[in-house]
Amino acid sequence: MPPLNPFLRAFFRSALPSQCTPISHHVLLVPITDVLLNSKDRESNSLYADLANTEEFLASHVLRVPGGAPPAGSGAKDGGNVRENKGKAKQYSTANGRTVVVKDAFVYSNKGFKTLNQAQLLQDIIYYPDVADGQQWLVYYISRPLMGSFQPTPVLPAVISDEPSKERRRLLAEASGSSASPETGSSISKRKKDIKSFGDLMTHFPMISRQMQPGLEKIIRACVAANEKPLAKRPSRRSSVSSQTSTPSLSDSITSLKSSLSGNTTVHPTSIELEPEEETLRTSLENAVTAAIELFQAVDKQQLSLLGSSTELTGPVVEHMIERYVTEQVHDHTVFPRVCAIRKPDDSDLESKVRKMVDIDIAQVGIPIEDGMRGKRALAARLSKGVEAFKKMGVASSPQEMLEILLTTQKLITEADPSVSVVDENQIDASEKQSAPLTINADILVSMLLIVVIRSGVRHLHSRLLYMRYFIFIDEVESGEQGYALATLEAVLAHLTNASGTLQKASKRNRLLWQAAKAGDLQGVEAILQPTMLAPSEVTLAESPIEGFEESSEDDHSVVNFAQELGSRIEPLSERPYGDFVAVNGSLEHVFPFERPPTPPPEQVPARSKKRVSMAALPRSQSASPSYSSRSHSRHMSTDSSMSANISGDLSTERLAQTQDADGNSVLMMAVDAGNALVLKLLLSMPAHFRPEFVLDDVNGNGTTLLNAAVQTGTRAVTDELITHIEDSWSDEQVRKYLAIQDSKGRCMAHYLFTQPHLIRRFGKKLPWRLKDKNGQTPLFALCRSYDHEQYHSMVEAAIALSTETQGDGEPLHLDDHVDAKGNTLLHIVNDTQITLRLLRHCDSDVNAANDKRFTPLMVGSKYGRIDLVRALYGDPRVDMTLKDFRGLTAVELAKDDDVRNRIDDLVLLSNSPGQDGRTTTLVRSYFVEDATVRFVLKSGAPNPNGTITVTTCRRSVSDFENLAKWLTIECPASWLPTHFNLPSPFLIPSKPSRTVLRDNQIRLNNFFHNLITHATFSTHELIWEFFLVPEMDPDTLSERSKRKAEARVDNLKSDFEPVTDTQEVENFVGFARDQMRGVMQAMKKVIRSTNRCRMVYNDLSEAQNLLSGRLSTLLFLPQSHLIAFERYTKTLTATEAPPLAALYYNFHSLYSSGNAINDALDRPAYLIGSMTQSQRAIERSMGSISRSNRWTPNIGLFEDSKKQVALDAWSKAAKARGELESLGCELRYTQQTVASELAGWQGEHVRTGREMLQRFAKDTIVKEKARLEGMRRALREIRKVKAK
Repeated sequence: MPPLNPFLRAFFRSALPSQCTPISHHVLLVPITDVLLNSKDRESNSLYADLANTEEFLASHVLRVPGGAPPAGSGAKDGGNVRENKGKAKQYSTANGRTVVVKDAFVYSNKGFKTLNQAQLLQDIIYYPDVADGQQWLVYYISRPLMGSFQPTPVLPAVISDEPSKERRRLLAEASGSSASPETGSSISKRKKDIKSFGDLMTHFPMISRQMQPGLEKIIRACVAANEKPLAKRPSRRSSVSSQTSTPSLSDSITSLKSSLSGNTTVHPTSIELEPEEETLRTSLENAVTAAIELFQAVDKQQLSLLGSSTELTGPVVEHMIERYVTEQVHDHTVFPRVCAIRKPDDSDLESKVRKMVDIDIAQVGIPIEDGMRGKRALAARLSKGVEAFKKMGVASSPQEMLEILLTTQKLITEADPSVSVVDENQIDASEKQSAPLTINADILVSMLLIVVIRSGVRHLHSRLLYMRYFIFIDEVESGEQGYALATLEAVLAHLTNASGTLQKASKRNRLLWQAAKAGDLQGVEAILQPTMLAPSEVTLAESPIEGFEESSEDDHSVVNFAQELGSRIEPLSERPYGDFVAVNGSLEHVFPFERPPTPPPEQVPARSKKRVSMAALPRSQSASPSYSSRSHSRHMSTDSSMSANISGDLSTERLAQTQDADGNSVLMMAVDAGNALVLKLLLSMPAHFRPEFVLDDVNGNGTTLLNAAVQTGTRAVTDELITHIEDSWSDEQVRKYLAIQDSKGRCMAHYLFTQPHLIRRFGKKLPWRLKDKNGQTPLFALCRSYDHEQYHSMVEAAIALSTETQGDGEPLHLDDHVDAKGNTLLHIVNDTQITLRLLRHCDSDVNAANDKRFTPLMVGSKYGRIDLVRALYGDPRVDMTLKDFRGLTAVELAKDDDVRNRIDDLVLLSNSPGQDGRTTTLVRSYFVEDATVRFVLKSGAPNPNGTITVTTCRRSVSDFENLAKWLTIECPASWLPTHFNLPSPFLIPSKPSRTVLRDNQIRLNNFFHNLITHATFSTHELIWEFFLVPEMDPDTLSERSKRKAEARVDNLKSDFEPVTDTQEVENFVGFARDQMRGVMQAMKKVIRSTNRCRMVYNDLSEAQNLLSGRLSTLLFLPQSHLIAFERYTKTLTATEAPPLAALYYNFHSLYSSGNAINDALDRPAYLIGSMTQSQRAIERSMGSISRSNRWTPNIGLFEDSKKQVALDAWSKAAKARGELESLGCELRYTQQTVASELAGWQGEHVRTGREMLQRFAKDTIVKEKARLEGMRRALREIRKVKAK
């Protein structure tokens, strides 16, 4: 099956692989499949999938690394280290002669390329093509091709209607750089500059700044100099705001507001008058603004044309910018400080009065509230937003900014919030519609803005009002929306200055009750809420007592005296009706007469049912137009006013009992937060004030219920008192819903059970164990995070049991229901070994689940040094040690320190099967060294009689293994030994070394060493034992020792072995052995090729599934749960670096390499037999020469000496040849016996290893497939949730 990636498919079909020899000296830069399939070359308009078929494209992405070593300057050549040279650029040549530059994790096209491109090195793999010789190619995936002009071609998702498709076409056209209408082919117009202020304008247009800067500085200096005179002291100055003789009444101000809203006028009158000093300030600032505008108009016309063509600015907009710029320059040092100094008496008086009203409740200023506590919370939420916005006025740097803040504040407090709080969602029935908010008329708006002003704490409000009204020149602030906003603020300040005594007393009364509840003052609380306890009469409720009080600036009245004073004005309970929530029909009469009844009085209208009207927000576009008015804005009494006019006494004890502070805390909540159980019991014993419905709906501004707050305090007495009241007053279903109410953080009471663990069993199944907060954490998740809790184990165990039981499906606990927003599962956060084991063995868990940082539970335990948890996780057969985080680091590399890393190495060691002697030896880890080499950690463990294991650790390099093989070959030349490592270097790209090659080298060397320790000859060799027992080895000494041992073996050869005289037997043995090995090797070669083919196909399947998942995510009409389910299914098919097929491949490769070594060993007898044949021929030649000499030489004394010398030489050569023949015969005998014995040992080991290998493969496959099946069940369960809903 051809590869999925177009580049790999085309490359291995071309002639380039045959030109890349050796393979280990080349690197393939392969663009990822998604980019090749979904992008094109902008110049040729050809898809990269098609360009990948060209030889030019393929050769441009093949790097040549001469010698298979890092390029010059990489540390291995110049003596530096990798860390120092990692950031240096390295130049490589491609297969077609071009050059690319690699620096850090990026590759850049260089010489020979038409365009300069940049791509990121993503990850490295070893690719095995489907060829007979088992090639291994190092592949680095890159983010984009190095050729052409890259242009993405996003996939257009399926759509239901035409409108979304138009929008997508527009967005895709913008993303791809083409026009929105591809038919025309026109390019998008140049984007214009976004200028927000005059400072930005001068920054983006330096020529304009150069022409204006000197003049602007001169204008600002002149403005400052004109106002440097000290202010004249006045004996006393009557406040222009508080004066009742020189200013219209407050009722007239509100009436004028209503008239302007109803369309009678567009100019809002004001009672603020400028002082002479203020008039001087205003004139000087106005002159400065005018001069600055004239200065801008004198700028070069060419620059103004450039400004108009490159921005969206117009003349009026620039004038506004100039005005704001000039005002900001003189705001902090001149204008505003002088205005504040002039208005200091008014501001000080107002601030002192506002400080006495900070404890006022929003229901005490006459704002009609519907829907009980729920409506009050919605109103408080809007007001809180307004307060936060209004606070920014304290740091505003210009009157324009102040006015913008004021308009924003009024918009926030008047518009309905489209979002519904979590509390409301849990309390409102699904079929019940949300109540429509009240219409905002002038009365309500002033009351709401009054609360904002009181709670914001902004200073110098009189000065700021004057500043906004008189120091803005270009805009018309006397009319329209701006004028209405300023008039509203002026009305608020007028009331706070002239008629706030009642509010001050109400605030004081609230404060006394709140302080008593917080301090646990039972007598004080009882005296305030039940004043008849101190009065002789038998009445129970007070009626608006504040009205008869005289204004006083003292705030230190005692609670008892205050309550006794209240007892003088009361009425019987039977004469005072009240509704479910007292604040619903609050009146504004006790504050100030915002509404005047028309004259003559209107006819009495019979009582009508409760009317709901819609919220009329204050849109800017309609604030000044006649169409903005409504029936509620007419001169007649509004609906809400008529509703509230019939109810009086809103400062009664019912209202007082239900007051809330600025944070939304009620009296009950204050008692709970303070941990006052007796006060809470007293308050709950007053059903007239605190009915069960009120307690049920009582939450603070953060949405925290009473029980939630009680649990958080950790005060058991308060919690028990509240729970007793709840269980006595509500049904089980109400209790269940109440426990599920979430606060602003999305947390319910169950999220805080770690403060009071005894409640876990008390509520049990009623708790919402799968309810998530805004961080995605469930109550069970929150309990598991309480690491240092003294009852951690017991409470988490109980919570797990209850969570499993409340699932209702009879299955183990689904941990995927308890995953937070960052992807952390319970296995990531638990800090107890026993709980971890329970989650692994008895729950539906994914031990390899990764969070948003791609940390698995094993990585988290390793990083934080939790070795017990690491041991428990590592014991699970599903754990994958090869998984990596975003930086490409494994769990071992993320270890906290060397001690934790060494412990993990011991776990890896003991996970391997021991040998026949009980000893376990393996390469547990490999890592990079700064000298551009690698080290392998070799551990060996031997069992002791007492049950412990003694572990030795050594660190070896590749050269150490090569020396070991060389020394063993010298000492035992007849033994088979896989000496052909052919290990590629992981430093072909030094800035991003290949961790895949490093792991491949580790596995191959581990298999090599495993063959040695199971070898029939080498298993007891001293070199092998020294290799894993001696930390440091001296190569020179060991090499010399091996040579001496080899010489001693040769010397003892004749005495130990009988020479072979007949080589036919040996030849028959060798021939038979070769035939048998040839069949075995061919079979293993086929299996290795099939295994690699399956591995590559599975990787392509995983990649195709990821591509499909990405395409499905663009289908917006699919439910989110379906997309999550498909993503989970895709995760089950994700390929890892250690699948069972990979282990099977390396095991077969180990057998194949040992088989090759045996074939090499079988060549030695044939070589010796050939040498023996040559020696026999030498003997025959020598003997033949002697016989010829005797036959042909005449028996004459003259030749006797020569004849004897020739005979001696012949006999000498024959003797030497006989000695060599005898030595070769002994060597052949030794070789025959060695090869025969080792071949028999290899055959037994081959059978044993093969069985273990297949058993391990079957076991690992079953574990892997079972985990995959569990993942598919999770995906299916996600879809079933939607069907269940």
